Amino acid sequence: MIGMLEFEAPAVLALALPLGWVYWQWFRVRGVTGWLRGLLLLLLVVALAGPRIDIGGKGVDVVVVVDRSRSVSPENQATSLGLIRDLEQSRGNGDRLAVVTFGGEPRVEQELSGNKQLGNKFSLEIDPDGSDLAGSVSTALNLVDPSRPARLLVLSDGESNGRDPMAMARRAREAGVPIDVRPFERPRVGDTAIEAIRLPLTVSQGEPFQFSVWVTADGERSGTLRVLRDGMELASMSRRFRSGRNRLLFRDILASGGVHHYSAELELVDDPVAENNQGTGVVRVEAGPRLLLLTNDGSGGNLQRALQSAKIPVDVARAGAHSLSLDALDGYRAVIIENTPAADLGRLKMARLAQWVEELGGGLLLTGGERSFGQGGYYRSPLDAVLPVSMELREEHRKLRVAMAIVLDRSGSMSMPVAGGKTKMDLANLGTAECIRLLGREDKVSVIAVDSSPHLIQPLAKVDDPESMASRALKIESMGGGIFVYVALVEAGKELAKAGDYSTRHILLFSDASDSEQPGKYQELLEKFKKGGITVSVIGLGTETDPDADLLREIAKRGNGNIMFSMDPQELPRLFAQDTLSVARNTFVKKNDETQRAGIPGVYRAGARLLGELDGGKSFPAAGGYNLCYLKPDATVAVSSEDEYQAPWSAAWYRGLGRAAAITLEVDGEHTGAFGGWEGYSDFLVTHARWLLSGGDELDGVFVEMIRAGQDAVINVELDPERASDYRVRPPRVLVLPPGTERQEPIEPSLSWTGPNSLEARVRLSRTGTYRTLVRSGNESNKDFVRGPIVTLPYSPEFVPRVDQPAGVDVLSELALVSGGEQRTDVTSVYADPPRSSKRVSLLPWLFVASVAVLVLEIGGRRLNLWVRTDERFTRTARVFERPVPRPKPGRERRRPADAVTSTTDPVVPATAPATGTTVDPPVEAVDVFRRAKSRAKRRLK
Repeated sequence: MIGMLEFEAPAVLALALPLGWVYWQWFRVRGVTGWLRGLLLLLLVVALAGPRIDIGGKGVDVVVVVDRSRSVSPENQATSLGLIRDLEQSRGNGDRLAVVTFGGEPRVEQELSGNKQLGNKFSLEIDPDGSDLAGSVSTALNLVDPSRPARLLVLSDGESNGRDPMAMARRAREAGVPIDVRPFERPRVGDTAIEAIRLPLTVSQGEPFQFSVWVTADGERSGTLRVLRDGMELASMSRRFRSGRNRLLFRDILASGGVHHYSAELELVDDPVAENNQGTGVVRVEAGPRLLLLTNDGSGGNLQRALQSAKIPVDVARAGAHSLSLDALDGYRAVIIENTPAADLGRLKMARLAQWVEELGGGLLLTGGERSFGQGGYYRSPLDAVLPVSMELREEHRKLRVAMAIVLDRSGSMSMPVAGGKTKMDLANLGTAECIRLLGREDKVSVIAVDSSPHLIQPLAKVDDPESMASRALKIESMGGGIFVYVALVEAGKELAKAGDYSTRHILLFSDASDSEQPGKYQELLEKFKKGGITVSVIGLGTETDPDADLLREIAKRGNGNIMFSMDPQELPRLFAQDTLSVARNTFVKKNDETQRAGIPGVYRAGARLLGELDGGKSFPAAGGYNLCYLKPDATVAVSSEDEYQAPWSAAWYRGLGRAAAITLEVDGEHTGAFGGWEGYSDFLVTHARWLLSGGDELDGVFVEMIRAGQDAVINVELDPERASDYRVRPPRVLVLPPGTERQEPIEPSLSWTGPNSLEARVRLSRTGTYRTLVRSGNESNKDFVRGPIVTLPYSPEFVPRVDQPAGVDVLSELALVSGGEQRTDVTSVYADPPRSSKRVSLLPWLFVASVAVLVLEIGGRRLNLWVRTDERFTRTARVFERPVPRPKPGRERRRPADAVTSTTDPVVPATAPATGTTVDPPVEAVDVFRRAKSRAKRRLK
């Protein structure tokens, strides 16, 4: 072996000397041809020796796989870090170390390295509610260099709840990478747990049903079991549980539709794993289409009576009190929000309502009034995109010019991070940018950032380049300190003093409700603002009970403006837009008592059939007022105002899998006008309600089942054999909605055919809570769908009893046995036990190619006379070193061999005959010619 080069038969190299001597003595040829033949001989000798090159280098690669799931105690995780430090310090020359951690999915903490240090803690976040041992071993094998010796070292309790890790053990064995293990034993002696609550998927309203609670005990234990439905206790019993599985039966009847939650709780003494002493389940009650009416005060009024007259089941609730969770909405087919401000709902409720419409096929109707649409803060809310009308300000409908000063708190509290990787300051900046974009080109705006002193970001100027102004506002950063309110208002007043003849002047103050300092003589200042026609609104980040909330509320009251509080920083862009809309234009259009005494006239739009036959041959009555909105491109308008705006009064469209409609009239209130006393009033409202309730058509011939398997949900879709051919080209799609406080993106697992009429999909349950399924048509234009079962994950899969499953230590032992590894107490010994030699690559293919190339070059050179000139120079050089030929004595004739001249050209004849009796030597040039001719003849004969 020479460095990284070695030979299988190095003794063959000794043949080079005798073979070279034989070639030199009997087969030597001068010139390039001779050198090429010598090189060819050398290549053949080297090839016979079997050369190989070592591309793996020195040392061993070790990939440590660390279990960081909940089932591994913090002490054992600290032990894992200590073992990794020992491995780092024990690395020898050429040894490399990598670290893979895993929970629900694997993460590469450190790539293979000979000198990197992991540190005192793991840097990457993992999902602790899972143990994907198979996935982590697969990730570790992907890090291994096939050319180097490598081993895996698993530090885990072995209680995997993902795929079977034995498949990865076989893969490791085939790759020649043994898996060593260092088990962490997890005590489960005496554990008693609720394994599952078995409930029917659906029941009919008033139908008795039976369900069971399964309790698993490791030995006989005594305890108390409580069963609750929707948080209310249904049953309680004390009993002694036998070792193994215990089944307890219960019965119930449900009178109301929708989803009902059941839970079971175990009360035990000295239970080693308390996390699995609870279980949850849900059952859906099919009760037919039902409607939810949300109002500002919880009273139904004329709208409720109109719906009840048509026998439509309707529930009435106060918007602020209803949870609007997906569980609560499951029992309804449609929701109507009547003249209720967006603030009563809040961002999270509106986001869930939007998801319910778009992804679960619900129906939504928003009715008008002074607390609704843009006036009520729905612009830039989560429901804005769902509604068939838009609420922006349009230049052609502006009546007044506005001068506005936006004052932003940029104190230290604004640097706090929020969801989405942004800070509070970022969201305030986004709200400011939205305000600027809402203003028209004739409006003026100024932006001031304030901490302990004001900083003018944008001087008062016309909004002729809104994007440039918005860009400056988006660059404001939190700089520390608090917000000094008085100096902020003074600076804003100075800017608005430059507005000239603008009659509408407004200050929007954004401040932290817990950190608004130095108000000074704000009462006197606000009195001056009032005399100068300047109004002041306040947006407080916090609650109405925060320390400085009263100050902010008083400023807004004295400034004749709006006061809005929010604990949710993500609400800020919507609140900024709401205040701007209220100042720049009154978006609720009221009748003119002088020119429109009967009210604002309306008209049916011809050809509007989405909502059905609305007109019935009757004219539409006048209204006392409506919210000015604009029809979105894909929406359908049924009724519009017959005034200068031609604004939609009734509009509808399909949104995702659901339906959404808007009635911009106030259907029950001060501005209802003649519309409220119209004989077709009830029919008009009922038509909208029935259209919303008719959504969610069933997908024919599709049946869905879902069961939980560890941390996975297995979804089975069965097709009607008579209709299965309809889904061959475009199979149905499965959507799974995960739980979460914020709106979650649906998961769409891929369906695979498991039979001629059946499909299956698996989805990972990544967090505890309720998962909903929905199967829709594979054709995007087809809105039909079927709601599937609901499955719950009551507690982390890490605490699920391992009934009928091998112990974690046994899993690790088998993993090591199948892969060729071992259980290690001293983990540092892994470096001294390389499983295989580093990879060697044979050079024979390269030598073969080189030999063929040399042979072709040698033959081609001879045949094409490529080396003639080179050979001539070589011959002249060689002749210099040869012994001189003795000249013949005078008087004797020099004889030449008969074959000395074999030229195809005419013989050279001397110009004059030599004297008789003398011998004349031929010229040197002639001798060279003869010699070259002879040499060429010899080459042709070879």
